[in-house]
Amino acid sequence: MFLPTLIAQFGNGITSPSQAYTAGGTTQEGVLANFDLIISNLLGLFTIIGALIFVIYFLMASIQWITAGGDAGKLTEAREKIVQGIIGLVILVAAYGILGLIGTLVGIDILNPITQLQKIIPTTGP
Repeated sequence: MFLPTLIAQFGNGITSPSQAYTAGGTTQEGVLANFDLIISNLLGLFTIIGALIFVIYFLMASIQWITAGGDAGKLTEAREKIVQGIIGLVILVAAYGILGLIGTLVGIDILNPITQLQKIIPTTGP
């Protein structure tokens, strides 16, 4: 998620990674845009890491299932690992919906922090 964002910014005339985070200069708009970029990149990174952990966990449980050799105890253990992995993935995906629901109930757009920060910190052009 971080790399495609930087590639897109390079296409917009930004020539270095350090310039990508200071594209707005030192104005409040630039700082808020940088904060929003960092938050969205971290959310994407955590989601990717969680999905990779699920895939690895699921594959390990599948291999355990295949190599159980008909042993009921090993099959049950592998089945439980697969179910736990699926539950973890559902929680990971549902986290966005839960955050959005909480934000709607409270009246704060949690998934889009830049709009909330702009309401708190009024920005002015250069």
